[in-house]
Amino acid sequence: MGSAAALLTSECRYRSRSGNWVTTCLGDAVATDMVRGLPAREFPTYRGQRNYPGWLWMSTTGTLVGYESLRELDRLLLADFDPAVTWVSSQPFWVSGRDGSVLRRHVPDFLLQTTNGFVVVDVKPVELLKDAKVAAVMLWTRKLCDAKGWRYEVWSGDDPVLLRNIRFLATARRGELAAEDAMGKVAEAARAGMTIAQVEAAAGVEIDQARSASLVLLWRRRWSIDLTRPLTGSSLIRDVA
Repeated sequence: MGSAAALLTSECRYRSRSGNWVTTCLGDAVATDMVRGLPAREFPTYRGQRNYPGWLWMSTTGTLVGYESLRELDRLLLADFDPAVTWVSSQPFWVSGRDGSVLRRHVPDFLLQTTNGFVVVDVKPVELLKDAKVAAVMLWTRKLCDAKGWRYEVWSGDDPVLLRNIRFLATARRGELAAEDAMGKVAEAARAGMTIAQVEAAAGVEIDQARSASLVLLWRRRWSIDLTRPLTGSSLIRDVA
């Protein structure tokens, strides 16, 4: 089963927004329906559990999106920070079909709708990808996505400093952290080449209000800044939107 046409006959099952199951072939599956649907698999919790499942409220969707590990949580935060991502679903669909002589079934971790199309994401630690069975499933899933015209990503992590910065900025994703008038004054004071501390000092508002406004503006990507370096008041604003 190597041709794109054959791969697209693989069975695809997903839950609609109303909770109804839809069974079709991958070729006929509607990505916009799947990404707005309910998880196709539950997130189990039990005593002694070694992973950390939960639900993240995402500013991109205004909804709760599930995750099954802290690594998956990091990937969701990156998606929420990415302006190209317009919607996210977790455990979006079951897909089953033949991979040569092997019958495979798989539920990807996330489906992202972006301004450049759809992206299927599996989150796996590097050490797990060394397992031949896991690697085979990932390769099969990549072939399915290629046949469908989706991008496929196996994500194992990112720059630790970047991830720490994103986790910190995510505290401002709801927006109500900052008063609108303070945010307006901080935004007006900002110029490329200034540090965050310089902008906050020039804004003419209380420092705690200025700091809250800075976090919201950074989360909303109003300022371009190097997030691969530790975020401090000395961080340089490279550009202002």
